[in-house]
Amino acid sequence: MSLDWNFYLNLICSIGGIVFFLYSLYIIKRIKELFPGTRIIKKWYAIQALIILFLVGYVVNIIFLALEYIEIVTIMTAIVYIFGAIFVLIVVDLSYKTYKLILLESSSKK
Repeated sequence: MSLDWNFYLNLICSIGGIVFFLYSLYIIKRIKELFPGTRIIKKWYAIQALIILFLVGYVVNIIFLALEYIEIVTIMTAIVYIFGAIFVLIVVDLSYKTYKLILLESSSKK
């Protein structure tokens, strides 16, 4: 196994991504506790599912890097691009709806 700079860069980025995803899951758990029973909670579950999907993908990426399955890693990178775009779209839409809900709730209490 030839461990060049590309391997180490991928390894470090994958481990970093795993740490950020785990922390994101913790934050989502706290957010869901703030909005129980609301319509937007389903989108938070969708984001949670995508984060878990990414998390599994990062772990698999590390395994494939170690086994030197470079072609599969390249394909996985392309897949991450499309799922990353979907993830960003859902997050932006959910952020808008969450802020709107907060503003509507705060204005109705005045």
